[in-house]
This record gives sequence, structure tokens and C-alpha cells, in this order.
Amino acid sequence: MALRGSFRPLRPDLDNFLFAAVGAEQDRIPLSMLSALTRLGLDPWDEAGRLSSLSKREAIEQLARLIAELPGACRPLPEARGIASASIERLPKHDSDRAVLPVRNRRRRPWRTMPRLSQFWIFLLVLGAAALFSIILHSFSFGMGFP
Repeated sequence: MALRGSFRPLRPDLDNFLFAAVGAEQDRIPLSMLSALTRLGLDPWDEAGRLSSLSKREAIEQLARLIAELPGACRPLPEARGIASASIERLPKHDSDRAVLPVRNRRRRPWRTMPRLSQFWIFLLVLGAAALFSIILHSFSFGMGFP
């Protein structure tokens, strides 16, 4: 059974790279490349695609600089290069003959991504606020002597 569009991975060819551990956090919990790139304010899929299009040497250098900049992790550049070198091996090889999987735009309007039950409660809240406003306005106009 195929997954619905909203649950399919963006680029399955990058999963091996994005879900690989690049170190451990303070609690000794593994830190994935996906989390590391997100903490740096980068889109993990865009960055992984960009790195896979570079030469291996350039990709290692750029990823090493990013790993060295990770907040909360003081890694010297040589250690970051070692991690980057092992991580870059997990990227798909850049091949111009290979068909590139399209990247779907996952940005949606927040209203459509909310569960239907939440939409229902928001609708009721707005409806209740409108009714309350109408009652207050109506009682105010009668109190002032307006018909």
C-alpha cells in the first residue's frame, strides 16, 4: 500500500545521510544529521541535496564547518572533518544521468494542516465570540435608548 502524499518522504535517496548519527548530545542521545542541520537554521533536504551536488572534497569541507558551528557542541575542525567525511559517504553520488526526484513543497497553509477536530473548536470559538459581541452590542443599543 502506497503512502499518502503528506506522509511520503521528501527525498528517500537522502534518508541514509539525514538519519545518520553525527555525534551525541549532552544526554548521550544520538544527534542525527537531520537535527543538526535544523539546529543551524538550514532546511535539511535542501542542504543534503546541495552537498550531494558538490565534489566530495568540497562537500566534506562545507559540512565540517557546519558541524563545527553546531550550538552546544565544541568540536575542533579536524574532528568535524572526520565526522563530515563519514557522513558524506552516505550521500547519493551526483550523477547527471540519474533522474532527480522532485522535491515537493511541503509548506501548506496552517488551517489545512490542523486536525479537523481543532478546526471545529476554532469555528465554535469564533461563532461564540461573534454571538457574545452581538449580545453586548444589542444590549448596549437598548440601554442607550436606541430602538
